[in-house]
Amino acid sequence: MLWQLLGALLLAGSMGNHAFLHHGERADREPMVRVNVTVFDHAGQPLLDLRREDFTVFELGHKQHIERFLSPRAPLRIILLVDRSPSVAFGLPKALEAVLEFLLNLGAHDEVSVISFGSRVSLEADFTFNVERLRDVLRRLEPARDPTDRTKLYDAVAIALERLQEQPNVRTALLLVTDGQDRGSTEARRDETLRLARRSFVTIYPLYVTERAASRSEYLEGLAATTGGELYRTDAHLDRNLSELAQLLRFHYVLGYVSSNPPNPKRAHTIEVRLARADVTVRATRSYRPFVKKP
Repeated sequence: MLWQLLGALLLAGSMGNHAFLHHGERADREPMVRVNVTVFDHAGQPLLDLRREDFTVFELGHKQHIERFLSPRAPLRIILLVDRSPSVAFGLPKALEAVLEFLLNLGAHDEVSVISFGSRVSLEADFTFNVERLRDVLRRLEPARDPTDRTKLYDAVAIALERLQEQPNVRTALLLVTDGQDRGSTEARRDETLRLARRSFVTIYPLYVTERAASRSEYLEGLAATTGGELYRTDAHLDRNLSELAQLLRFHYVLGYVSSNPPNPKRAHTIEVRLARADVTVRATRSYRPFVKKP
């Protein structure tokens, strides 16, 4: 029943030509670039009362017109998307321990939903700020033992983006725990999910479950790059990296603009955020890589 419900969301919302458009946005319009910005004063305290006009955004050196603005006082909703396929069994416990620490560093009213996936995509917890409930849910998640279990990664990403797209006036993020391998999706394809991610106005932070320091996942790198997010690995720095991410998410502003530069998927579009004040420290999305579907 749950899979049917989530599948219905996928088929009804994310697969049509109208998918992932904001109110008033045309289908032929370039997707809006999302910029996350955290501002600290000279004492290291976050500034939470800035206005749209306090920010200036440059992309590739050209000033951009800020069309959307969300302050840190806007609700924060995060989907935690967890791969339960056998291929991640070696690294899932460590990854989930780091995620628990991440949850403890979020704000008291930040809401998190948990979705797991393997051969099925399952809603484990709807949006809640009850950390104890989330802790119980994560502690119950175990990798599938059936070696024939498939990995519906692309289906799960599309469903998660659809759920977050239903939150137009909140700050949103997707934390994806996986090894980046899809082995069973039936409703979504790789490039389709990258296109949906580009239009979603959701920042994606993949947590790459891998034992090999030099290994890469082009798909996970693409999800992070096209949404202005960052890829993390299950290495010795994971706990610290996720704790720092949680702190930044608590206090970040979200700026949105339609780029005045032609999309070039072969290069990173660098972003610079400036404030008129000189006594502040700014941490912001540094770049994104446009996704252009190949003909």
